[in-house]
Amino acid sequence: MDLRICHAIAERALLMFGYRGAVRVVEPHLYGRNTAGHDALSAWMRPGWSRTDPDGGWRMFLVEELDSLSLLPERFDGARADYNPGDPHFEEVYCQLHVAPLSPPPPPA
Repeated sequence: MDLRICHAIAERALLMFGYRGAVRVVEPHLYGRNTAGHDALSAWMRPGWSRTDPDGGWRMFLVEELDSLSLLPERFDGARADYNPGDPHFEEVYCQLHVAPLSPPPPPA
């Protein structure tokens, strides 16, 4: 287990790393062991960091293939709207972004 990933999730810090020959900048959301038995990171890739998907989006990264992992000083606001903390691709979760429960609406005036 890489505690830097858990720290980035807890601090909502962006991660930058090399992956399969390309540099990636991501918002880490969930880190654990996937159903194939590999440590994996579910993260939202920031726009502009993929030629095939320039708008960004969800990716799962195998941690053993991450090169030069760095926490960036920039923070992200929180969980993306379509974040699934119960992602069925994971059999064990080491750490994950916690979603604050929605506040109830104020009583009518």
